[in-house]
Amino acid sequence: MKILSLNQIKKIDQYCIDKESISSIELIERSAKSCLTWIIHNYHNLQKVILLAGNGKNGGDGLSLARMLYQQYGSNTVITIYILNISNHFSPEFIINKNKILKYGGIELKTIHEGEDFPIFLDNDNKDSLLIDAIFGIGLNRPIKKYWKSFFNYINENKFISVISIDIPSGLFMEKNQNNFEGIIKATHTLTFQSPKLPFFLSDYANYIGKWHLLNIGYKKSYTNEMYVNNFYIDDIFIKSIYKKRKKFSHKGNYGHGLLIGGYHGMIGSMVLSSKASFRIGIGKLSVYVPRCGYQILQILIPEAIINTDSEDKFISNIPPINIHVNAIGIGMGMGKKTITAYALESFFLKNKKNKIPMVIDADAINILSNRFKIINFIPEKTIFTPHTKEFRRLCGPWKNDYQKLNLLKKFSKKYKIYIVLKGAHTVISTPNGNLYFNSTGNPGMATAGSGDVLSGIITGLLAQGYTPKQSCIMGVYLHGLAGDIASIEKNEESIMAEDIINYIGESYQKIKMYKKE
Repeated sequence: MKILSLNQIKKIDQYCIDKESISSIELIERSAKSCLTWIIHNYHNLQKVILLAGNGKNGGDGLSLARMLYQQYGSNTVITIYILNISNHFSPEFIINKNKILKYGGIELKTIHEGEDFPIFLDNDNKDSLLIDAIFGIGLNRPIKKYWKSFFNYINENKFISVISIDIPSGLFMEKNQNNFEGIIKATHTLTFQSPKLPFFLSDYANYIGKWHLLNIGYKKSYTNEMYVNNFYIDDIFIKSIYKKRKKFSHKGNYGHGLLIGGYHGMIGSMVLSSKASFRIGIGKLSVYVPRCGYQILQILIPEAIINTDSEDKFISNIPPINIHVNAIGIGMGMGKKTITAYALESFFLKNKKNKIPMVIDADAINILSNRFKIINFIPEKTIFTPHTKEFRRLCGPWKNDYQKLNLLKKFSKKYKIYIVLKGAHTVISTPNGNLYFNSTGNPGMATAGSGDVLSGIITGLLAQGYTPKQSCIMGVYLHGLAGDIASIEKNEESIMAEDIINYIGESYQKIKMYKKE
């Protein structure tokens, strides 16, 4: 799914108006109706609603929604609208919907002027109120005044049963925030239309957006499909286009030979998890290279794998040149950062630069590279890096906010022509051409030791099977997160272990097969 910019969303709205004979008011009615449907489904006993409306299009959405709520619930629900007199400009959508509201005597309409004392929203009579934020929406393009910042902070201090923001929390910018986290309404739920917004995927804004929900308001996809974008949301449609069904007469040779390199005394478990994940994701054959101390552990726990060992017992001192046919390499999991291991890693990259075997670089291999940066010149194009946030910071340096972090991701990927899988709540993949792909699956229970090793094994296994680096990243993070989501249902988030993610990869594949049938 494409993540559209503000200008692109405006163009789609105008396209609908020009080409589909739909007025701006009709678009607002669609938006309000989709919000109404969501609210009815999620709030069964709605007694009191406070709606804050700006005087732009987002305010028009809110006023239309207030009217529909009144029509739905009647006198059973007390609805109070506060119009924020932020500017002297009133959009036509606001004026039309305000005039419609005036026909309903049961809706109380008030105005808040700049400089006035803030109204008391919650007392003993209306302490269970639902607040709906329809003030700015996505069109905010300049910092808001001090008074309204203070008002928004006042809103956040009140204890409403829920705060619902329409399209985007007011005070938050679509593409680059200019309010420095001051004066942004903290939503419990954000109801957004047609396309997710970039801030939804950034940890900086998680406390403001709450849970976001994508509502369909009937845009035709033909126009959107022609738009060029740099940011994407990985959903089931993406996975439908990538997944390859196995053929009846295939054999293990059709699904690739992978090589995993890593391990250190006390951290052989990383290689166990990566190896199991590679097999569970469907690799045909797997070789593993570890220190001698890992031989027996892997031979017992992964009997399917071919185990080769270093001459050293506790760490890797030398990685021999690849003299077998290998389709993909995963390197770095639990490897440690000893100086001799760093030399071995550098030598390995230099010797195998011309092989151009698809490769996943993870964990300590990234940390070693951060300290010996010249190694990156020996790494083939289209290599996949899989850092967590701290590893990426060591690699690329610090950033002030999430937008700077995304820019670093894109610049680094483009400069070295590599893929970066930055692990997190919405794992983001950056590509050599500067595009970003945000994952839709996964949950906080996956923040556990070994989860990243599992992902490295999954992506290596997909590479070995013939998926492209881009496909391996997209499908790998999706399946990894989906397996974690299934595990969270079966076990709950707090008790998930990395091995649980591996064990539910099979069920994740089953879901993908169901996607293919739809």
